Amino acid sequence: MEEIVRNLNEFLCDLEVINVKLQNYHWNVEGKGFFITHEKLEEYYDEIRVEIDQIAEHILALGYQPLGTMQDFMKNSEIEEAKNEKIKTIPIVKNLIQDFEVLKQKAVKIKEKAEKQSDYATSALIDNYLANYSKKLWMLNETIK
Repeated sequence: MEEIVRNLNEFLCDLEVINVKLQNYHWNVEGKGFFITHEKLEEYYDEIRVEIDQIAEHILALGYQPLGTMQDFMKNSEIEEAKNEKIKTIPIVKNLIQDFEVLKQKAVKIKEKAEKQSDYATSALIDNYLANYSKKLWMLNETIK
C-alpha cells in the first residue's frame, strides 16, 4: 500500500503544479484564439482542483498523509512550472499535451498497482482520470493539426 500512496502523492504534486501552470497560462495567454483558450484553461484548472481534493482525501481515507506544501509539490512533480510571461495558444497546447501525457501515464501506473494489490477503491477512482486525460489529449492534439 505504501508504494501506491507514494505514487498517489506524486500524482497529487503533479496536479498541484499543473493547476498553478494552468492559472498562469490563463492570465498570460495572448493573440489568436485568446477567448477560447482563456476559457478552456479556466475549465481545466477548475477540474484539476476537484481532482486535487479527491486524491488528497483518498490518501487520507487510506490512512496516510497527503503532501501539502509548495516545497513538496515542486520536489515531487515531474511537471514544470510555466514562466511569468505572455504566451500564445499553440505553445500552451503543446506543453499541455506533454503534461497531460505525464498525468495519464502516472494514472495508468497507479491503476495497475492498485489492481495488483486488490485496492479497488483506488483503481476505480483513477478510471475517470484516465478517460478525462485521454479525451483532453485527443482534443489538444486536434488543435495543433
